[in-house]
Amino acid sequence: WPAMYKDFRHYCQTFTPKTGELWAWAGAGGVRIVGLFTQEPAPSHGSKPGKATIENVNHCLKALAKLIESEKVKSVALPRLATGVGGLEWKEVKPLVEKHLGHLLIPVYVYAIYQPGVLANEG
Repeated sequence: WPAMYKDFRHYCQTFTPKTGELWAWAGAGGVRIVGLFTQEPAPSHGSKPGKATIENVNHCLKALAKLIESEKVKSVALPRLATGVGGLEWKEVKPLVEKHLGHLLIPVYVYAIYQPGVLANEG
């Protein structure tokens, strides 16, 4: 996904995204990828971003639900948001996913466990 990486870097350098926001990218063939800014920004250029917060996850998921509804997205797949490098516990994040995306009338796939070599099954 070199084109996505290039576009993302350009976006970040141009707009300085804020936590709780999202960034949507459209690729060839209708592929959509949405980045959720759940982690606090890096304190200085070249340093790593801070940890995620429940408040940021909450804002991101609200924005994602609005995007899904306005763009008439047919399905969405998510990892365990903000639980890896972000540092949050899944038991804290999962209820927010259910709250903000559970009412949508589309399939919402949450990949809670990574299994190397196993392809995603999205129906």
